[in-house]
Amino acid sequence: MATYPKTVRLRDGAEVLLRPLEAGDLESSHRFFLSLPQEDRRFLRIDVTDIANVRLRMEPSDEVDPWRLVAFADGTIVAEASLHQPRYGWMRHTAELRCIVARDFQARGLGSVLFAEAYQEATRRHIEKLYGIVPSDQPAALRISERLGFRAELTLPDHLRTPEGELKDLVVMTVNLRDLWHRVEDLMQTMDGHGRERH
Repeated sequence: MATYPKTVRLRDGAEVLLRPLEAGDLESSHRFFLSLPQEDRRFLRIDVTDIANVRLRMEPSDEVDPWRLVAFADGTIVAEASLHQPRYGWMRHTAELRCIVARDFQARGLGSVLFAEAYQEATRRHIEKLYGIVPSDQPAALRISERLGFRAELTLPDHLRTPEGELKDLVVMTVNLRDLWHRVEDLMQTMDGHGRERH
């Protein structure tokens, strides 16, 4: 399994440092979220412009065992991927996968790198099924999920309310890890950061 910190090279030759999110990363994490365009932040589950909320999401949970991996470029966080696995109960074999990448680092292969790291961690944890929750009006995110082997299981109508008060449908995407690994290497070679094939 992967050991951290480690440096990876993106398709354009840029290098980023990967390591788990640490308690001392609070301000760096807050700056990362503040740097995101409003369009990207509007579908996050909490108001990450408030550093108190960023601190809260980094605190340990009795119910969920989170894994968070951050990518640094020139000392600045430019992406985060996370797994959220229940600590006990009938969904212990599952985890939710989340990933967000700064606009300047999209379409450069960083998202695919983070997904592969998350898959390795999920395997280490003996997770059998991953799921993601995607707003239905985010076609790029849906395409990326499908290219990574996820499929739509369920649509929840009007399940998300944006900060502007608009209701949106949510799509629940799932993938079984046993069906996944033979796809990962090919996907990392053929995908760009928007779920399109490179030619």
